[in-house]
Formats: sequence, structure tokens, C-alpha cells
Amino acid sequence: MKQLLCALVFLLPLSGLNAMDLKADHSSLSFATVKNDAIAETMSFSSLAGNIDEQTGKAEIVVGLNSIVSGIDIRNERMRKYLFETDKFPAATYSAIVDVPALKAMAVGEQKTMKLAGALVMHGTSAPMSFEVIVTKRDDGMYHAITVSPSFVNTKDFGLIAGVAKLRSLAGLKNIGLIVPVSFSVMFQ
Repeated sequence: MKQLLCALVFLLPLSGLNAMDLKADHSSLSFATVKNDAIAETMSFSSLAGNIDEQTGKAEIVVGLNSIVSGIDIRNERMRKYLFETDKFPAATYSAIVDVPALKAMAVGEQKTMKLAGALVMHGTSAPMSFEVIVTKRDDGMYHAITVSPSFVNTKDFGLIAGVAKLRSLAGLKNIGLIVPVSFSVMFQ
């Protein structure tokens, strides 16, 4: 028993204690869609997770695609089934490297603009994606990162064209935009 306890103590630093975790209850990710060239709608996801490894600076945000919130239940179901195919691809993951020393050097209340150059993995495909964010160090020890402006996901890059066509057909629409602006507001601690 004593050996097991010692082994656990040595493994603790490797198990995420050197990481800042995403605070899901204080974080959001949204995107907009345009249908029939005239109607824009904002949608979001209710399941976000992630962390920043303080040693390597690797940041990761994982979006549970089953948690789509479009405001219409049948549309949520159709997006899960035909667009995201969540039975095969339940999550999308954005990864980037963060300048952790710059974060740690920030004073409480200070804001810093940072560029995140990373990759989005969705629907079995990876594509480069960048965001410009404003990071604020809060007095409660959290870091708040919010996008300066949206970045754009091209559905073609992720093999989602057939899914968009199916949604368009089911809804009886002339078209649905294939370029989707994405923005987020996330908290890490």
C-alpha cells in the first residue's frame, strides 16, 4: 500500500496539476449561419472542456458536438445526425500554443492581445485556424480570453458539404452558407 501511495504522489505532477482548466460554466462558443442569403442565426454549444498545459503552453478546447443549441430541437437533431455525424465524430478540438510566461507576467486587471495560431480537428479532418484574442487577468486568478473578431470555418475543409446539403434539403431552403464565423469567450484557471 505504501508503494502505491508513493507512486501516486510521483505521478501527480503528470496528471494535470500543472494545467489551467477551462471553466465551462463561465465559457461559451458560438457561430452564425446564413440561410437563403437573408436570415442569419446564432447557435452555440453547451459542452466545452479544455486546459492549458503550463509547462508546454499547449492549449486545447474540446467542443461536445452533441451539445448543439440552435433554438430548434429538430434542427439540433438533424445537425447532430447529418452534419456533425456525432455517432462517429462526437467532438471538435481546437489546439494552439499559448505564451504561458506572458500570461503569468500579467498584472491583475491587465489586458493583452494575443494571436492563437493552431488547428481545428473536426469530422476526422484537421485544418489550420487562427484567432486573435484579448486576454484579461482577473483578480480571482482566472484568465478570460475573448475573440477580437470571429474566425471562419469553411465547411469544405472538414468534409461537411454533404451534411449541409442534407440540412438544406430537409428544411426546404435554397441555400445555407458554407463559411461559418466562430467566436468564443473562455475562462481558464
